[in-house]
Amino acid sequence: MIAFVLRICRRLGTEGPAMGIKGIDHWVIVAGDLQRTLSFYQGLGFTIAWEKRPGRPDMATIRINDAQKINVRGPDAPARAAYLGARRPAVGGADFCLEWAGTVDEVLALLKRNAVAPEAGPGPRTCARGQSTSVYFRDPDDNLVEFTVYDSQT
Repeated sequence: MIAFVLRICRRLGTEGPAMGIKGIDHWVIVAGDLQRTLSFYQGLGFTIAWEKRPGRPDMATIRINDAQKINVRGPDAPARAAYLGARRPAVGGADFCLEWAGTVDEVLALLKRNAVAPEAGPGPRTCARGQSTSVYFRDPDDNLVEFTVYDSQT
């Protein structure tokens, strides 16, 4: 997907920050069991919100902060009238990284309190802003979640 966006940007002559993209607003994950998924993320400290959508069912969201969120849909979403989303959404098909504001030890303690086993890490990574230390784990739907701490914060 990123390569596709970059090809379009090259054609338009708008690579990099000058292309007008300010950041990521939201992305979508598909939950096999919506309540289980929401409870998992809530246990990690995220705020769960239900967005009102006129003429459509309310949508579950996992709030990252005031400007970013993860929309959570059930696997039946594409069958709904007026569905606008991925053509082949899949439970467990996501892999994403979130920047952690604290320390790696705090990430590990949070996971331990919630009985979540790290899949990998902590280990060095190169993320969007440079060198960081990441811890990877799986959510209940088998999505790969990465919490990264930039080296100046470790």
